[in-house]
Amino acid sequence: MGAALRDDYRGWLSPSGRYPVAVPDYEEPWDSPEPDAAPLSPRITQVRPTGFDSAREIGEHVRVGTPVIMDLTQMADPDAKRLIDFASGLVFGTRGTMERIARRVFLLAPPEIEVMVIDNASDGSGFYNQS
Repeated sequence: MGAALRDDYRGWLSPSGRYPVAVPDYEEPWDSPEPDAAPLSPRITQVRPTGFDSAREIGEHVRVGTPVIMDLTQMADPDAKRLIDFASGLVFGTRGTMERIARRVFLLAPPEIEVMVIDNASDGSGFYNQS
């Protein structure tokens, strides 16, 4: 036959090339097939953070495609500005949108959701025509 080969980690090996191979008993995330596009869930999450520690919760909702209403009325100004900066980067990274609903209240929407903004009544009648 041939001379035996020396493997410094496992001892002596035969030159046949039939060596045991470690096979993981789990699937790597990048090996998994892409999931089918799930239908959009008809839900919106509302978050009233009191500190910047809620940024992760907001980010996780937006990343999975759930619109988030972020109410910053209970936050201090420096933390609120920091969270707005985080949310701006989050929607930019996910190609979503961020709309101001009221003072210190924002809607973070994934790209699949179309947000229509109507600034005033189109026909001049109705409740908002109080002049």
